[in-house]
Amino acid sequence: MADRPLIDADARERIRTSLDESLIVEAAAGTGKTTELVARIINLLASGAARVDEVLAVTFTEKAAGELKLRLREELERARHGHNSLADLDHAIAHLEEAQVGTIHGFCADLLHERPVEAAVDPRFDVLSEPEASRLFAQAFDLWLEE
Repeated sequence: MADRPLIDADARERIRTSLDESLIVEAAAGTGKTTELVARIINLLASGAARVDEVLAVTFTEKAAGELKLRLREELERARHGHNSLADLDHAIAHLEEAQVGTIHGFCADLLHERPVEAAVDPRFDVLSEPEASRLFAQAFDLWLEE
């Protein structure tokens, strides 16, 4: 029996190949967002459309950001062996830590740390860990319910 194309095949193709536009990809867990995002980044780097220090990829959780970084490194290594743009991919691997791959709150914290005066925030602020943030949210929610 032949595999049927996925219902979102066109959207997946756009993620991988429409390299001249910024995209926001929203989908449920386990649907292939990381796979498509990694393929997009590899295509950007291999085509020379972007350098690794121009990449910004954000997720919501530390776990997802860590997985994204690992898979990006693995796929860069794999792509390097079968691609014509060897110099671009070698450079990307050597400078991968210059890519901004992380969480949305980490990215926002970086921006705020760069411009604390303009943002009117204490330059020594820290981002809460996920357990701390959950605890604070639960407290605020409980207070809201009491009112």
